[in-house]
Amino acid sequence: MRIPMESGNCAQILDTLIRLGRQDALPCVLLRPRPREGADIFEGDFDFLIDGARFDRVLETVFDACRQAGVSFIVRQRSPFKRQIELLDDAGCVTLELWSQAEFRTGRGHGALTRAALDYRALHAAGAAARGGLLAAIFVLHLHHKRKDLGSELTRWRLAHFARQPGLSDGLRLALEGLRAGGVDLDRAHAQALAHLRERGVPIVPPWRVAARRMAAACRTALRWRARRTTAVVGPDGSGKTALIDAVRRAPEGAGLRVQRFKRFFRRPLFHLFRDEPRNVRDEKMLWLVLPVAWLYFQSSHWLAGRGKDFVLDRYFYDYLVADVRSDARPLRRIAGYGAWSALVPRPDRLVIATCPSDIIFGRKREMPAASIDALYRIYLDQVVRSGVPETLCCDTGGTLERSQARMAGLLAASGRG
Repeated sequence: MRIPMESGNCAQILDTLIRLGRQDALPCVLLRPRPREGADIFEGDFDFLIDGARFDRVLETVFDACRQAGVSFIVRQRSPFKRQIELLDDAGCVTLELWSQAEFRTGRGHGALTRAALDYRALHAAGAAARGGLLAAIFVLHLHHKRKDLGSELTRWRLAHFARQPGLSDGLRLALEGLRAGGVDLDRAHAQALAHLRERGVPIVPPWRVAARRMAAACRTALRWRARRTTAVVGPDGSGKTALIDAVRRAPEGAGLRVQRFKRFFRRPLFHLFRDEPRNVRDEKMLWLVLPVAWLYFQSSHWLAGRGKDFVLDRYFYDYLVADVRSDARPLRRIAGYGAWSALVPRPDRLVIATCPSDIIFGRKREMPAASIDALYRIYLDQVVRSGVPETLCCDTGGTLERSQARMAGLLAASGRG
């Protein structure tokens, strides 16, 4: 999906997400509005409820808009039910928190088995006419769950906003007005919000299922093979990833980094095979051998190097899960066994995707057709979603090298580097 953008600022990208969510063109909805004028956009965060099974669509939309507008952004995936996207601007960052379920308490207690939830599909199934009232109920449940300060200016602004929404039951409207005026406490408002959900027949995820989902997410994370203290840098030929790595290595933040070319993990042991062909052509023909050799060499070299080193890799396994990358006659395609290899690939702690429009890439190196460039970016995003990379920087490399280098150095510093 291509999003027309007039300029490259974060506010327009945020507005695009909100608009597409309202139009049901994206599986997301803004949970709690907040002022977006001027510097207000850089304060706090913007909470969205999304369909967790379709996070890939939301991520692709953000990626396309940012790539076209020249905006870098970070994707963080450290919680089972929350993804965070930070749109980076010279004046600050706009933080989007994408929740796969809106959690709340079923009673006054705060134990693990009192935590229920409402997901996006239930909200969407209720219809557009009921959405305003349901979002108001979710906001009251959120205030109760987090025991928010009812006197804060933003909370009072939101209470006034939700009290004006259509589709509210009389009890919920009075609860919103009472919270703002100070005549209703959170426990009474909580009861009215739950009653509103019951009256509308909205299905609620029960506490036992929330706990089961949390345990399943923890098990998946524990079983995932990790490439610890590793930052993989990927991007199509001509995207500027190698220049970016070299700039970071020369900077003060790069002291102590160990930079490696991923190709060395398989070209060293396979150097004697098919030497009469260009190496890139040979590599693609031998992916059935390249991938297992690279996997074994990668694991053994990192184990021998020790856990105390930080690695930055130029390319990664993801670049070798596709075929016909440089072909003008055939479209880029996933290899046979793509799903199995995706599960076997060690998940790096950090991923950097060098992003810029195709016309800039062509000006640097014309080795891949535009369709293949776009398709390869889709592969990277698919891997981000599948493996749950904890931190991914989609770093715009269409501007100055200094700005791109600062973005990547900031990621490393925030992760304990520098």
